[in-house]
Amino acid sequence: MNKTTTFEHGGKVYEVRAIPTLNGWKVRIFVEGIPANGFTYSVDSQVYQDAAIDGVPEDLVAGLMETAERDFRRGVCTENLSPDVVVMKSAKDRV
Repeated sequence: MNKTTTFEHGGKVYEVRAIPTLNGWKVRIFVEGIPANGFTYSVDSQVYQDAAIDGVPEDLVAGLMETAERDFRRGVCTENLSPDVVVMKSAKDRV
């Protein structure tokens, strides 16, 4: 069950995709079906499950998607930066 949202920036339409993996969720931004940059946001399945058990009210995947879009709009994650990975290691690191 993939999750997708879109946003406009600089005259282009971007797509934020969240894809479930065997180990959790990965979030990336795409433009015209191609990754817009080398950045990937992820949340480990253990963290995702623990957050629900611990009563964390936020949807961690939706939070990652919002963070990816916000970072991109602010220029934190643009095409001219080196690839990097943002990983949530505990529910306390949630966005």
